[in-house]
Amino acid sequence: MAYHLLTYSLIFLPVVIALYQLCPARFRFVVLLAADYTFFCMISGKLLVWLLLATLVTYGTGRWLAAIPVRHSDLHGKALTRKKRGVLALGIVLILGALVTLKYLRVFGVTLAAPIGISYYSLQAISYMTDVYRGTQESCKNPVKVALYLSFFPQIMEGPISRFSETADALYGGNSIQFENLVFGYQRIIWGLFKKMVIADRLAPLVAKVFSSYNNFDGAAILVGVLAYTMQLYMEFSGCMDIIMGSGEIFGVPLPENFRQPFFAKNAGDFWRRWHITLGAWLKDYVFYPISLAKPVKNLAKKIKKKAGFSVSKFVAPTIALFFVWLSNGIWHGPHMNYIFYGMYYFVLIVIENLTEEPCRKLVERFKLDTECIGFRIFQFLKLFVIVNIGEMFFRADTVATGFRMLRRIVTDFHITALAETNFGVDVPDLILAVVSILLVFVVDIIHEKGISIRRKVADCKLPVRWSFWYAVVLLVVVFGAYGSGYTIVDMIYAAY
Repeated sequence: MAYHLLTYSLIFLPVVIALYQLCPARFRFVVLLAADYTFFCMISGKLLVWLLLATLVTYGTGRWLAAIPVRHSDLHGKALTRKKRGVLALGIVLILGALVTLKYLRVFGVTLAAPIGISYYSLQAISYMTDVYRGTQESCKNPVKVALYLSFFPQIMEGPISRFSETADALYGGNSIQFENLVFGYQRIIWGLFKKMVIADRLAPLVAKVFSSYNNFDGAAILVGVLAYTMQLYMEFSGCMDIIMGSGEIFGVPLPENFRQPFFAKNAGDFWRRWHITLGAWLKDYVFYPISLAKPVKNLAKKIKKKAGFSVSKFVAPTIALFFVWLSNGIWHGPHMNYIFYGMYYFVLIVIENLTEEPCRKLVERFKLDTECIGFRIFQFLKLFVIVNIGEMFFRADTVATGFRMLRRIVTDFHITALAETNFGVDVPDLILAVVSILLVFVVDIIHEKGISIRRKVADCKLPVRWSFWYAVVLLVVVFGAYGSGYTIVDMIYAAY
């Protein structure tokens, strides 16, 4: 079972929708919870026990934190804070302990089966417990609400990483499925299937062949493989997010958006405010701010201010916090050095951007450059595209050394004429279809970047136009989707993290 398989959108999801709608409103949460655990069992089997344990720890920690001021009325101020901090630390250690044990002991030769989605529900558990500790979220008395929040089936495999306040009430509320939500939800699912099955899965054989045997290709062919992987990853992840968001929309659950036209970003920092938005927001709230406001970091910044001035010291706390953000980002993806390198790659780039932001602004003002003109935006796009593709090459390569060897070959052994004779393992018509489809997605992104909702525009059209439009999209998936004889099912990339 996976979101991109037709058994999900044509069998599992419709069955859940029907049972949910037929059930009395006050019992609909039972249907959702049963669907959540059924789905989880279908993808991870008996490893469901880890999700149940995480739910117990999350709920128990929240209730314990709420009980401390009542049971320890003699504690005040710092003493009360220390007590609550100890409880929070225990809860986080238990959640992270399971995550580290199941995912990262393989570094030492110990391989344990980890449930799919553990990286996502673990972060949601930590955010809930931390918010209860901070007082920004009330401790939930209902364990079912916590269970629904951690296990909602559309997001359990790949996120997005939501906060308790965003989804818990909607999941437990049992609101009826509205016709518009059903229609709009399935429209987004279809668009996600188009990205995943028509583009990402069609590029997968090319990417696998180039990265597994890059020594057999010259620099131009390797570059094609790198570009193909960037497109595969984006279409795969954003496509699955469309399926997930559409599924949540059907049940009236407002899942947070995870993509916002990332390739229209102005720089690397802006790119990461648009790509995997919820992971970036989680790292900002639960890693960046706590570290930048930590007393040792603030004391260090004060010392540097006395010696070097404010213009230097103002970068100290953000840079230290940013280092741990990107270290955490790399580690979160998995126990491989290329993920750590990937995180440090963006850390260095964003630090450079932060340090040069003011000088660049002054240069723009001095030479009166129009940063909104088409030429400047094209320059920004090309610069960012190069940065992103280099990063994804190291992300996908087997090792960091392999990434450098591939980069060296692109730079020193580049023969574009050799592409005509290169066997990428895919047919030319498939490549042409993938390129045309990518351009179509790019056009849609341009429209969305302008703040125009295509779904709303289509919904305002007359019935024959509406149905013709969406039937055409369905037909594209059915006719051109990479499935059936001759195709190997491609697993969801981000489900492995």
